[in-house]
Amino acid sequence: MVGRDNVENTAMGEALSPSQISGRVDAVWGNPMAWEAAGWQWERLPAIRRMVNRHVTGDEAIDPLSWFFQRVAKDQTLPVRRALVLACGAGGLERQLISQGWVSEVVAVDLSPGALAAARDAARQAGISGIDYRQADMNALDVEGPFDLAVGSSALHHCENLEGIFAVVRRVLVPGGWFFLNDYIGPNRLQYDAAQVLEVNRLLQCLPDPLVMNAAGFSRRGFRPASLAEVIAFDPSEAPRSADILRVMGEALEVETVRPYGGNLLYLVLSNLAQNFDPAQSGDAAAPDYLRLLIEASDHWRATRHGQDHFAAAIARQPIS
Repeated sequence: MVGRDNVENTAMGEALSPSQISGRVDAVWGNPMAWEAAGWQWERLPAIRRMVNRHVTGDEAIDPLSWFFQRVAKDQTLPVRRALVLACGAGGLERQLISQGWVSEVVAVDLSPGALAAARDAARQAGISGIDYRQADMNALDVEGPFDLAVGSSALHHCENLEGIFAVVRRVLVPGGWFFLNDYIGPNRLQYDAAQVLEVNRLLQCLPDPLVMNAAGFSRRGFRPASLAEVIAFDPSEAPRSADILRVMGEALEVETVRPYGGNLLYLVLSNLAQNFDPAQSGDAAAPDYLRLLIEASDHWRATRHGQDHFAAAIARQPIS
């Protein structure tokens, strides 16, 4: 998440060139070890993953990716032959695709050379083969099919040329091929509305002091979202058209199902604080009780403010004819 805790003091200046954008993105995302230097993000907590599972799959024990492949397996035998992974980052997703026996071969692309190096090293150390890593920009992706499926997990919100990337996905997928999305679909450039910011701060105010201190020793009380200029300065790829993802996907592919799962409160409240809610990390035996209250507050917010979910999983397909 981009916020006061981690926004660089960088002036916007003139528009960045592609190489400058690549360099800035690599500076932010190229070192996976630094991604949580100020603390964990929300999905690190098992209780949050169970909540996401409940909203997406209807079963706290089944995660969204397993749910997707359960659906694929109803129509064809696993493993599928070839998959495309967009914005692969440190490579955990494609390693899972291979190790679970869901996919035989993967082409994984990312703009960050540092992230790709980390992904290649992790696959090598795990003894996992069958992954072809390539540096590529989703805004001008040049890849040849055919692919049986494509996956965008925390990926498409970094793409501005959504029409272009979905045109590529449609072109390279085999007829009836699958697309799985699991991503941030909230406001562009993380420009949250006033009611949401107020509710986030109310929840932070209700928590004991130790739970709102990030790993760098700063209190998260008084949350102020980053301005448009700050977001672009820190990471020019951050959520340029996140709010358009579902619409553009629906124009390019046949959408089978969309499962929103919130995030408009908990993603922000728990940013760089999630480790405090794990008793093994914080030593606070009462922390899980506070986390349960936060999840209840999030569920209530979702029930009373329909259509404001900031994250969703979806299954779509390349039309057969």
